[in-house]
Amino acid sequence: MEITQLYAIAAGGILLALMLVNSRPYIEAFLRAVSLPVSKHLTYPRIIHRHRYFGPWSRADVIFQLFYIMANSFCVGFRVPDVSTAGLRAANLSLINMVPNFAGSHLSFLADILGVPLSTYQQIHRSSGIMSVSLLIFHVLTIIGSRNPFPLQVAENLWGLIGGSSLFILLLLSSPFLRSFSYEIFIRIHQALAILSVYSIWRHLELKPLVPRIYAYIFTAAFLFALLLQGFFIYRSQARIVHFEDTIKVELTLSRPLKVKAGQYINLWIPSLSFWSIFQSHPFTVASWSYGEQDSLDLFIEPRGGITQKLLHHFTPGTDGSKPHLDGSLPHLALFSGPHGISAPVGDYETVLMVASGSGIVAQLPYLKQLIYGYNAHKSRTRRVHLVWQLETRETGIAVQSIINEVLTNDAFHILSISMYIRSGGAHLVKIKRKKTVDRGIGSDSGSADLEKGTERVDTMQSPQLVNVQNGSADLEMILREEMEANLQEVEERGEILVMVSGTDELRDQLRDLVRTYLDDQVRLLELEYQPA
Repeated sequence: MEITQLYAIAAGGILLALMLVNSRPYIEAFLRAVSLPVSKHLTYPRIIHRHRYFGPWSRADVIFQLFYIMANSFCVGFRVPDVSTAGLRAANLSLINMVPNFAGSHLSFLADILGVPLSTYQQIHRSSGIMSVSLLIFHVLTIIGSRNPFPLQVAENLWGLIGGSSLFILLLLSSPFLRSFSYEIFIRIHQALAILSVYSIWRHLELKPLVPRIYAYIFTAAFLFALLLQGFFIYRSQARIVHFEDTIKVELTLSRPLKVKAGQYINLWIPSLSFWSIFQSHPFTVASWSYGEQDSLDLFIEPRGGITQKLLHHFTPGTDGSKPHLDGSLPHLALFSGPHGISAPVGDYETVLMVASGSGIVAQLPYLKQLIYGYNAHKSRTRRVHLVWQLETRETGIAVQSIINEVLTNDAFHILSISMYIRSGGAHLVKIKRKKTVDRGIGSDSGSADLEKGTERVDTMQSPQLVNVQNGSADLEMILREEMEANLQEVEERGEILVMVSGTDELRDQLRDLVRTYLDDQVRLLELEYQPA
């Protein structure tokens, strides 16, 4: 490629970027106009339903994957003179598709750079990885079919074999079935094979022309740049561990204040837990929220395996299992990166229906606090908030009842209603209370209403706060219809309703099918970043 062609590409790219920035209002208007039909016919309908090891796949997912496959197939076969040339093209395309996989050390950081949810970037990571290995297999088959000698005594050939084999093994070990046995072991093997494959590809291309090597240069430079940039988002803190029933609470005291938006999470690293903890970091949703910066962060963790089990074993058993107790040691040094994730604009909706199951309540709490603060401080359009929480047993409800009571205390205008459903009984043991008030405060930086600065009186005949704790399961369809009717009564025109869910796969699938039938009534579904097992 001549230097003049590179100049033309750069100049054209700059002009195109300026045009897109200037056309942003029109693009946003177009996206709003097509969002409803796209949701009804592409995003919500499922072609393949959720399975234990794959799915669910919507129509949009299938169309995107087919387009991705067709684009790569076209590039391999377009005006190709012979099979060997197609094989070389496949090898180059394999390198190009590897860029999203090796562009950074952590997927959360790459997702933040692109402004997409982590689940979306994970899908990109999987798709590009499968495509890269598939193209590499085609490249190998063309070499075998050519019947040309491939002596392994030549370093170039040997490193090519090692790199291709490591990528193929990496793809096989990425099966959800194998990954379910031990995520800790899987992720370390995954990273080791990725490093081996990169080094092997580098050695394989060492004596090749510039064109294939330049792709390796690109993802190496991208990786180093992302790694350097990520260093500015690593924070030091002291972790205090608290145990309450089957829930772990980690209180992080920060070395400097940090702004964390509702719905964001951090990747936590506590090296002192064990020897292997030096190499382990895990994402945890931040349960605390403040309008301003926070000096400390609260994390609620459901023990599963790996680092969470190690946290559980650091406890000193208490005499009363219903009371929290510390781990009996000094605070642990903890490092974390973040905050990561996208905070949803929940305050733009007239009604917000929050649905959680089990530990999924942790993802809802920051949004709940934000909505209450936003209404008290006149910073939110939301008029109604309904939290529906499905529990298997009463223990989790008892563990967080103090947090729920705190939120209810700050709900000065009774816009919040709570419905808790406990399948295994014991609903009478969960004590939820509320504090009545009629003064509307401006709201403090901590996210709670400042009732001492009340400037507006509220009608004391306003509908009382509803707190409903009962045994059984929630009738989600009935609850959604009631919210729609209440929304229509409060405003002349039906406002938008947001359904937020952090729950089991079954619960999310049920809500998706339910919301799909009410898309024309301005009901939207949001699946939060954190979803409980």
